[in-house]
Amino acid sequence: MNLLFIPKVFPRASVIGGPILIHHRIKNLSKMGCRITVIAPGDSDEDKNDKSLEPFCEDIMLFDSPKNRTSGEVEKLKAELNRPSFFLAGDGGYDPQLDQAFRALLSRRSFDAIIAEYSMMGQYLEAAKEIIPDHTMSIISVHECYTTAFRQRASKGEPINEETIEKLFEYEFKMYRSVDRVLSLTPEDREALVRLAPELKDKTDVVPHGVDTDFYTPPLKRTWDTKKILFLGNFRHHPNVDAVQNFMTHCWEKISREVPDATFHAIGFDPPPELLAFRSDRVSVREGGAHSNVRDIYRESDIFVAPIELGGGFRGKLLEALACGLPIVSTGLAAFGIGPVNGKEMFVTDDYNEFTGYIIRLLKDTDLRKNVSTQARALGERFDHINAARRLHEVIQAYR
Repeated sequence: MNLLFIPKVFPRASVIGGPILIHHRIKNLSKMGCRITVIAPGDSDEDKNDKSLEPFCEDIMLFDSPKNRTSGEVEKLKAELNRPSFFLAGDGGYDPQLDQAFRALLSRRSFDAIIAEYSMMGQYLEAAKEIIPDHTMSIISVHECYTTAFRQRASKGEPINEETIEKLFEYEFKMYRSVDRVLSLTPEDREALVRLAPELKDKTDVVPHGVDTDFYTPPLKRTWDTKKILFLGNFRHHPNVDAVQNFMTHCWEKISREVPDATFHAIGFDPPPELLAFRSDRVSVREGGAHSNVRDIYRESDIFVAPIELGGGFRGKLLEALACGLPIVSTGLAAFGIGPVNGKEMFVTDDYNEFTGYIIRLLKDTDLRKNVSTQARALGERFDHINAARRLHEVIQAYR
């Protein structure tokens, strides 16, 4: 099959989060015989100099996307394109150069399927629906439903009005209706989409996240007495900022009192000032988490926490932690799609008293941590990324 991927950020191997899922999808589909073309924003020198995808692609086209538009520029585009401003700025925000290149590519190349990775990139498919050939399947891979995310944020007090959410809903689901198939990362996300738009039921498939279980492995020898608690994520993504705030607000004081030698490490891209303000001799908030060293970060930690209350999709960092044999304490939302046995493979609760209690129990009971570590690794192995790529291949083959 000849496939075109349009991700909202360039999925090089040295990044974490959703782009790693896309990287592995492309790599494994290529190994299965697919011919891959990628057209994507590529803003940084790291993007432009990266060679990690080249062995798996016939062509890679990168564009300097205008991420920092002024409010006036956004309003002008909003009037011109009749799209919510959310789609016109930030990572994956509308880029006329990318749009023109995409349309030109359609005119000279034939593809079996076009996959917009992240709903943000579905805007290109929706706008070009009249020129996408009938033989080409159009797909939006939904890493996060924006309407649901905005409602969650509003419920936590952010000043987002109902009119903004309604306009976002109208355009977001207009995109989903315009394509042939919609992909969700978890069954829970699929159900959420169908609740908002029942007509999507027969065109939405679950294609899960994956993890490189050959790379993410437990250490040969783990130190069990350091009492390091870890949260790792991209802090440009607000749910990760909110998660650290949840931990510090609801959990840390009691943990600090019950386990005086415990330390907390919040590591990721671009930690904002509100997180840096938490730093102390036992709380570390720092930049980090590139693919080259993230495995060591997991291996050097004792517990991974995921106090996530916002967003959707599949938390790839939980799979990486599981594959490294790291015990996890998680909210139900963060564990979507994984389906762990609570208390055996992971600890899952939305009650922060229980959440805190699980962490304290794990920190104090080394034998429990060792047992959960073994079960965590076994669970992570079920999600090897090759299985996710095979599922995507099956969906394309079934409906093209």
